[in-house]
Amino acid sequence: MRYYLLLGILGLTLTATVSAALAQGQYRAPFQEQLQEIERSQLGPALGVDQATVDRLLQIEQRYRSQRNQVNQGAMADLQRLQQVMANPNPREEEVRAILDNMNRKRLEKLNLQQRQSEEEMALLTPVQQARYIMYKMQILKEARSVRKGPAVPGPMGPGKGPREVPVYRPSQ
Repeated sequence: MRYYLLLGILGLTLTATVSAALAQGQYRAPFQEQLQEIERSQLGPALGVDQATVDRLLQIEQRYRSQRNQVNQGAMADLQRLQQVMANPNPREEEVRAILDNMNRKRLEKLNLQQRQSEEEMALLTPVQQARYIMYKMQILKEARSVRKGPAVPGPMGPGKGPREVPVYRPSQ
């Protein structure tokens, strides 16, 4: 029992340390760094803009990413609190309402951040460059997801979920 308690405390400590470092921008995943370097080199030619514009776009993205991460961390804390409250057989309605209202505010705040980021980015670009930027972001997101998932592993086939035995009739000779 003490072993599990120690592991739980250790896990919470590690989670809190990493979360704090992420919130302060002290730790960046190697994947994020690689992605940003790829964007830094490819974005200018893809949009037809100079490197200064690319740098401004990346600065805007980084600033809003850290703000969204803070909002997401708050939303996760609210969700954990909601789970704790709902574990009670008779949760207090006022408490649940307050948590849900807070979660809703955070969702709207995240949408507001996304809107402001989009407006700042689009103010730097012409309409054609804006369209190219949207298409570029969609492509880079698709590629990033495929890299994170790893190589595709062939799964089971169709409704039978794999090859099936087929009886062979051989007439006796």
